[in-house]
Amino acid sequence: MWRPWQLKSFELFHAVATSGPLCQQLTQEYRLVCIQAGAAHHRYRNTRDQVANGAFYVIEPGETLGYQPKDSTFYCLFIDPAWLQQFATEQLQREQLLPHFSSRPLFDPSVSQAMHDLAARSLTPASRLQQEETLLHLFAPLLVRHAEDAGTLPRFGNEHPAVKLTKEYLQEHYAEEVALQELARVVNMSPFHLSHIFHQAVGLPPHAYQTRLRLARAKTLLTQGYYVGYVAHETGFFDQSHFSEQFKRHYQVTPGNYRKTTRFSLSVSLP
Repeated sequence: MWRPWQLKSFELFHAVATSGPLCQQLTQEYRLVCIQAGAAHHRYRNTRDQVANGAFYVIEPGETLGYQPKDSTFYCLFIDPAWLQQFATEQLQREQLLPHFSSRPLFDPSVSQAMHDLAARSLTPASRLQQEETLLHLFAPLLVRHAEDAGTLPRFGNEHPAVKLTKEYLQEHYAEEVALQELARVVNMSPFHLSHIFHQAVGLPPHAYQTRLRLARAKTLLTQGYYVGYVAHETGFFDQSHFSEQFKRHYQVTPGNYRKTTRFSLSVSLP
């Protein structure tokens, strides 16, 4: 995992994944995933697809992604939502909300090539102009050809009220021990019924959603330079070992290595 030209709005990793069990992740950023070789099963917003060589998909902030690799090679670019919103506003010359994309895999050779170019060029020094041109060649076609009107997609406003309240409660109490009975009281529903509709809507049971929130917060704290032990305690994990295991399973890097990488990137970032 690296930051292209040490730009703090992006993180990029290149992965070779062997066949394995279904993994589920909650993302706080946009993710652009381009499959280079092989395939993966993709579960997102109650749709299920097989994403094959040459295809890509966009995951939006606050969403849950389920994927099952099948000997695949891919790039995954993490994109700061505020940066993408600003980019869309500048390119379309009008104020934009956060862009929305299809829940299905997309195929656009120019976008896939632009992702490959970004990965290759970002490993070597480049002028500010070349950096901006490389980013433009990726994000301009992505937005113009593939961004959708917000009204065409099922968004958070259409969620079951109990799911929305549960998410909000867990976001507020992510580092605390929260019982299912406690959540059920918040939404005035039986624990069984709440667990069922939450899992159906989000793709994760409440406890797994809380873990993803803890990991997202941990990532932010590590970027700010806090030590691994402190982050584990502050985000509600049992101990440092449990935290490290969960972090590596989710982000494919240990928290210690992630902290070193991001601290180095920020220390030499462009003004």
